[in-house]
Amino acid sequence: MYTRPDSLREAHARAETTFAEVLDRAGRGLDPLFERRLDQHQRQLRSLLGEDADIASDAIDAAKRVIGAADPGAPLLMLAMARETLASTVRRHLSMVREAA
Repeated sequence: MYTRPDSLREAHARAETTFAEVLDRAGRGLDPLFERRLDQHQRQLRSLLGEDADIASDAIDAAKRVIGAADPGAPLLMLAMARETLASTVRRHLSMVREAA
């Protein structure tokens, strides 16, 4: 699978910026505009990650759980793990692109 490294890097950076906002919104409830932004990140990352697309969905789902949870403690831990998995997957994809070049 070919992915433009800049596209993947930028999409991941934008998602990480939104994940930082998720931490501020923990337990406050998910408003429609923010949910659409999360869904947009999910679509973009899924298209760039190909066979690893579910990893992007896991991170976005975890972010939504953090925002909607009455007690966001456990969902925050799940989000941290999902973010790390996503970051690791992005790094792996970027290294595969470099090796193919």
